[in-house]
Amino acid sequence: MVLDPRETGGLRNFLDYEFPPAPQVPTGPLSPAATDQLDFIWSKLSTGGLDGAEVSRLGESGDARLAWILSDLLRFVRPGDIFNGAVSAFEELTGAALVDDPVAIRSPWQSMTDHLIAWDLPVFDGYTDFKGRLFTLIEPGWQPFFEDSNADIDWRLVSWGGVLIDDRDFGNPGPCPRGCIPALDDPGVTGAEGGSWYPDDGIVFAVVIGDEARAYPRHIMEIHEMVNDSLGGRRIGLPYCTLCRSAQAYFTDDVPDGVEMPVLRTSGLLSRSNKVMYDLVTKSVFDAFTGRALSGPLRRGRSAGRRRQR
Repeated sequence: MVLDPRETGGLRNFLDYEFPPAPQVPTGPLSPAATDQLDFIWSKLSTGGLDGAEVSRLGESGDARLAWILSDLLRFVRPGDIFNGAVSAFEELTGAALVDDPVAIRSPWQSMTDHLIAWDLPVFDGYTDFKGRLFTLIEPGWQPFFEDSNADIDWRLVSWGGVLIDDRDFGNPGPCPRGCIPALDDPGVTGAEGGSWYPDDGIVFAVVIGDEARAYPRHIMEIHEMVNDSLGGRRIGLPYCTLCRSAQAYFTDDVPDGVEMPVLRTSGLLSRSNKVMYDLVTKSVFDAFTGRALSGPLRRGRSAGRRRQR
């Protein structure tokens, strides 16, 4: 069976490029030949020696659902033989000519991903497994995120944010040895009268709980992007996504009985440019906009309620 293409209805990107109609895709599992080719490519990624011609051969399968995994691969490779092979296979599978999209001049990966999102193209059975194998080659700390088969994560939309996981123990003020966005745990604060170090017109994220208020300077949050703190007798977590320019505050002490209090960290992953945060304790993944757990032991409910920001 073949699914009808999804009409894009004249969808355009921010440079006024109109996405072409989506390609038709089969249903059911990948063909054995396509699966074998993917396994071969992934084994070469682990051991070395992969060339672009092997990646380009995925285009011969005729299964446009493979375009998602090609987009994932492109995020981690630099321009060159493998990069060109992935672009060639993508164009053969989808019929899209990336040269027509001005976005591709700067980032073929972004152009490929934009096409796939605009088309809402489905994935093949086993896509998450192959994606997990690729991503954990880069960062083994992401492995727990791929292990929950019941996760409410649309893995199509998850990409690498350019940094690795912050998995430092709670209270560790040091940097990540391999590079991450280090969260602040119980940061030092000053009273309002001692805040002359920050200009009056500086932007802050203000949280008020009961009779206690705290202002988190934006320029500090741009460096750390996550705070675990105590305020008004409650434990809170405050993520800030620099790409979305959004900050939320959540109660992290509002958890089910028998569940240890979450410690929020930045994973180094993005979901449509929104930071993917997770709990250091349970390895549960959260939607940073809603505070809802998407995977892991906390998935069946919120671990924290949203708190109004000012």
